[in-house]
Amino acid sequence: MRHLSPDSLDRYLNSGAVIEHLIAGEPRVTLLINPEVPMIGLRTRRHRDEILPQVQLENVAVVAGHGVEGRYLEIRVTDPKLFGDAHPVLCAIADRIQLQGMSLSAAVSDTLHFLGRLLRHRQELSREREIGLCGELILFIGVCRQLGAEMALATWRGPNAEEHDFGFCRFDVEVKTSALERRMHWINSLTQLSATGDRPLYIASHLLTEAASDDGWKLGDLVTIARREVESAGLRQDLERRLSRAGWIDYFTETCRTRWRRRVPSVAYVVDEKFPRLTPGLLTAAGVELNRVTEARYRVDLTGYSTADPTPPILAQALSTEMMTI
Repeated sequence: MRHLSPDSLDRYLNSGAVIEHLIAGEPRVTLLINPEVPMIGLRTRRHRDEILPQVQLENVAVVAGHGVEGRYLEIRVTDPKLFGDAHPVLCAIADRIQLQGMSLSAAVSDTLHFLGRLLRHRQELSREREIGLCGELILFIGVCRQLGAEMALATWRGPNAEEHDFGFCRFDVEVKTSALERRMHWINSLTQLSATGDRPLYIASHLLTEAASDDGWKLGDLVTIARREVESAGLRQDLERRLSRAGWIDYFTETCRTRWRRRVPSVAYVVDEKFPRLTPGLLTAAGVELNRVTEARYRVDLTGYSTADPTPPILAQALSTEMMTI
């Protein structure tokens, strides 16, 4: 038996002693109980360059340290009233470390993320987010068919809260999707159209329109197709993490009933010095005190604006994925 039984845990908790219980398996993971701190937690080795996860919970902390066995990380639950309920969560984290090969940081983030999904109230996906996720999945499916599932998952970075939605080998892409007749897109921050270093930045622009009952596809259909694209590569779990972080839950299959199709072909624009945008650099150059601009959201109208010439071939091919083949 890998983990303590409820009775054994109770005996440890009631003993008042400092406990270090080694959980069977590799790598070494130790269950810690310290009534003096107080805390119950886990300790395991820290991988090279492993970053502490951002745990924004009142009674949970992740700390780093160095002992006789080298560098380590600990996750600690600090409210004694929660120790009994915290133990199954810590067991799930230990299983991810020892049985799935995750680092402690990844195991903590994954466990808390999926626990949050379990406890999440039913909700509605806004029309804006529905359209936006449609656009990201259209490009993701196109990249799958050009580069394969593994590379497509590596490029789709938006759900991980990185700077841009997709990061290819030599350039980045922001995906913008609208259901208007004009090619008008919302830009949600001053930094969204800022290039990362010397990497060129492109906008992938989709215009969608509502389709008849015998035409087009629903957002849930695109999710199903994306899952099918990664299934044979054994990467379903990686996709599910991205879908969840992008705001998708399977309940939306029933609530997102609108059928969509492309209004016009999707295109790409290069975000160069002439592109209509607001960025910190441009505002600073104009003498604006950035600390006084606390939030910015604006819309650009790209109707008739010159598309990228040339568009990177992989981006052009992914954007030209025919709807009938989706």
